[in-house]
Amino acid sequence: MYHKISADGQTDMLTVPVRDLEWQLHHLRQEGYRTISLSQLVNHLRQGTPLPEKPLLITFDDGYLDNFTNAYPVFRQLGMKANIFLVPSFIDTDTYLGVNDLKAMDPSLIEFGLHSFDHVNYRDLSKDAVLADLDKCKKGLTEKGIAFQPCLAFPFGAWPKKGAASQAFFDALAEQKLSAAFRIGNRLNRLPLKEPLLIERLDIRGGITQKKFTRLVRKGKSLF
Repeated sequence: MYHKISADGQTDMLTVPVRDLEWQLHHLRQEGYRTISLSQLVNHLRQGTPLPEKPLLITFDDGYLDNFTNAYPVFRQLGMKANIFLVPSFIDTDTYLGVNDLKAMDPSLIEFGLHSFDHVNYRDLSKDAVLADLDKCKKGLTEKGIAFQPCLAFPFGAWPKKGAASQAFFDALAEQKLSAAFRIGNRLNRLPLKEPLLIERLDIRGGITQKKFTRLVRKGKSLF
């Protein structure tokens, strides 16, 4: 899971310099990982379509403009796939991707998923509010002509975790016919996936060393 990619070496919790991204992607390819798209994952979950050996899903949250200006050229050069979870209300504003940017990216390399309509925290919403937000999110992307997969990344990595509220939340995702949903968690996901609506992701932050990145990809949260 990535957020921002800087061209000038800027590093913070959400920002990885492009030179680090380049090293990380080269390392992943050398280790035999095969990047997959959200649609490949959906087809695997729905139809049992096989995934390649050592499948790796690379995701970006929020849809920052630098995903296009700084990250996309690297993925295009290497022929590797990435997936961006979009917030429709952010599109064409400030430092976020615009419709033209989204449509300029090769759909065989870059696919899009859902990240709520305006980055709301689902942990605090009722089932009806979650349903309404996802409807609005889908409609917002459709109206902009942006194709998306039935996959959701939880804003803030949050969801209601206890009792009736948790059940109502996952009922809402099922009613929306979502095939996959993503938290953070920092653990590796073994196949076959036991909980496709709670897929964990490795949080790649700015400043991570090459050694720590290598071990994180290999072992996940067991490192910490």
